[in-house]
Amino acid sequence: MKLIERLEELWNSVLKREDIEKKSAISRVVTDLIEEDDDSMVYHEDIYILLKAMIYAAKADGKIDESEQRTIMEFMGEMSKIEQLFVEQEMQRESNFESFINEVPENMRKQVYYMSLFAIDLDVESERKYLERLADALGLEKYEISAIHDSLEVGAVA
Repeated sequence: MKLIERLEELWNSVLKREDIEKKSAISRVVTDLIEEDDDSMVYHEDIYILLKAMIYAAKADGKIDESEQRTIMEFMGEMSKIEQLFVEQEMQRESNFESFINEVPENMRKQVYYMSLFAIDLDVESERKYLERLADALGLEKYEISAIHDSLEVGAVA
């Protein structure tokens, strides 16, 4: 059974229960499923990290505006109700930058920066500062950052 089908099945059972807090239930369900699904575990963890990178970047100015929400939803493509609920929960969850950085595998550092930059417009100082902090935390070199900005045709942060 595919991960998303298992997730939908479990989520539907969660929705029928009255004795649990539904907002936190989906994160437990997703965590449990990712850990159980050996065939696609790495793929799903990678997608989760990239999605989180986009959401954290979008939150850098204190809010996720409509344009940023649209970019994140477009990245997700056609989503089931379960996936929509998961994305909405992540958008509302309090960010923990240090914990997130610790989740990023060495081989995904550039992709995380790329997706973070992709998700925002760099229209406010807090977003620029967030990207500087992110690049530093990921240990990216200036030439790597420049290459990513060039690939998205976005000016330098500083």
